[in-house]
Amino acid sequence: MPYIRIRELFSALAAAVIFVQCASIAQPQGGPRDSLPPLIVSTDPAPKAMNFKGKRISLNFNEYVTLRDQQKEFLISPPNMNGSKPTLTVKGRSILVEFEEQPDSSTTYRLDFGNSIADNNEGNRLGNYAFIFSTGPELDTLIMSGLTIDAQTRDSVIGAMVFFFDATADSTASHDSTLFNARPDAVFRTDSSGLFLADILKDKDYRVYAILDKNGNQRYESGADYVAMLDSVYNPTRMPDFDMWIEPATGRKGPRRQIEPPQLRFELFQEEPVRRQTILGSSRPERQKLEIIFNAIEPAEIVSFAPVGMDSTWFVRENGIKGDTVWYWIAPPTREAAEALQDTIRAKISYMTRDSVWNPQLKSEELTFVHRIIDPNARRRSNTAAADSIRKVKEAQRKAKRAAHLQKKWIKTARIISRRRGDPKRTDAELLADSTLFKQVDVDTTQTEKPRRDDQLPVKNPFGYQVQAANPLNPENHIRLLFDYPLRSVDEARIRLTKLSEAQSSLPSRERQTTTPEPGKKTETPEPFTVELDSATRRQLTIRADWKADDEYNLLIPDSVFLNIAFQGNDTLKSTFKVADASKFGTVIVELRGDSLLPDYEYILELQTQDGKTYQRIRHAAAGGSYKLRYLPARQYRLRVTEDRNKNGEWDTGSLVQRRQPERIRIWEHPVTGRNIMAKENWDVVVPVDLRELFSRP
Repeated sequence: MPYIRIRELFSALAAAVIFVQCASIAQPQGGPRDSLPPLIVSTDPAPKAMNFKGKRISLNFNEYVTLRDQQKEFLISPPNMNGSKPTLTVKGRSILVEFEEQPDSSTTYRLDFGNSIADNNEGNRLGNYAFIFSTGPELDTLIMSGLTIDAQTRDSVIGAMVFFFDATADSTASHDSTLFNARPDAVFRTDSSGLFLADILKDKDYRVYAILDKNGNQRYESGADYVAMLDSVYNPTRMPDFDMWIEPATGRKGPRRQIEPPQLRFELFQEEPVRRQTILGSSRPERQKLEIIFNAIEPAEIVSFAPVGMDSTWFVRENGIKGDTVWYWIAPPTREAAEALQDTIRAKISYMTRDSVWNPQLKSEELTFVHRIIDPNARRRSNTAAADSIRKVKEAQRKAKRAAHLQKKWIKTARIISRRRGDPKRTDAELLADSTLFKQVDVDTTQTEKPRRDDQLPVKNPFGYQVQAANPLNPENHIRLLFDYPLRSVDEARIRLTKLSEAQSSLPSRERQTTTPEPGKKTETPEPFTVELDSATRRQLTIRADWKADDEYNLLIPDSVFLNIAFQGNDTLKSTFKVADASKFGTVIVELRGDSLLPDYEYILELQTQDGKTYQRIRHAAAGGSYKLRYLPARQYRLRVTEDRNKNGEWDTGSLVQRRQPERIRIWEHPVTGRNIMAKENWDVVVPVDLRELFSRP
């Protein structure tokens, strides 16, 4: 009978253990991180295949892949009439594209995956990948290029969708409904530079649109998405040539496509949606202020406003900054009438709107305005029996807790006194029982809470206003006050403006001699001034004076100088401020040059900082004029010029339905130094703006 020696058995077991350890699989350690996107090794059918008759397309990669944000990223061109898309399925190293129905015959298709394809491990994305095939005997291969920018900021727009429609797809001559009703022949997407390349076009005229889809549903929604349209039709065979190249990766930026010059340029804007006028809501935020919010952005055409049971002459209308808000201020003639205003006010209002076929229509409604006084210092309490019992229990617990705290504090003090007398060590009960230490403290258990801080503060004056003036003061802006309520009266005779004698304002700021006044010997000289109250709203007041550079002033506005429609008066305002010295700031002089052939437009001049924030603005500028922007801190600026076609002093957006382009905006550029305008202390910089040349630029 064969047998195995003990020594040989142990040797075999040891060898087996070593073998198992050597053969175990472990995660590789170290090595460079995978930063390469997945690569396509084969497709079925082949790229740019013709006469495709199937319903499935297979894309095979060199590694395991996944799809991310495919609902937003994936585009099919041309899209299906019902808006459906093929089904995308990931199977290991392949992506399957399956059509529910047979694709249209004799059509060139483009499957744009955007940035949705990524490897399964590191998430490296295969950017801007598109697969092209044809169901007919030929491919549509004509090309057009373009650029999308924001109409206001002039920055490129990333990820915009560009639609090419047949030129005959427009429905009516007066209103553009192409984006809403027609099916595009092709859809493309802009890259990280705002550029796009439309590469499956035919020899035909196209009407072209661009949208920035904010919610990712790949459809245009007025008022939510950005849109741009071109005023003409375009055929790829009649377009000028362009150059295209790929710039290599630099730093963190990958390779980028460049096109010069782009054949099509879109200026995207967010239009105000066309809506029938209606009232969205009404409120009474203040006791003497009624607020009505309308649906449409254009100013509401109110025919009548009749408060029920009140004198209509008490109500003063004020429009908000935008036309969708209207305020009615209640200004009773006496204090008694103001204090007797009802908490609930009803009013009948009639305004113009549109019917279902867009004809003018008068609409009437009755509104209710309720004013609720909310005391921020008052505590909300429930009046139920259960709530009362809970409050009593909590109050008893607070009293017991405070009594225990006071008793503990007393025992600590008593123990110190007892040790100083040389008494033996005692317990807490013995200390409490010993009346020879000092008079027993009567613990007050009624003080369960500290007094509220709000009860110690003085009552705040409800009269509210803002002082819109910096220190040092820009003398061109003067001192502006903005009030919460319209003013009833202004006692300007009580306002006092004085100039400190030490400023020596009679001499120019650079020629003044330094003096050392005696302490406490400052004298004040009355300074003449004027007070201007805005007659439209009676909520804006300007104090003007002949301000002298580098001088110091005192402004005193005693209490009750201003009385608003609620018969509330102001508290005393006292302020000391200095006037800015123009020699310590820069000045930019903008010269608008034009000719008689320019349209009769006005212009808005905006001097902006490098981050795009407007520092100073001039409205209603005209060609041929010279405009100074003074008191500029020394830094670099850029000049933005807006073509104000309707002369309202504001930039107006466009309208897709009405085929109205937004008002044009351009950034001024010097042919050598570019956009930068350097403002220096005590230095004038002249900026010549050739309006015709500026707005001829794309």
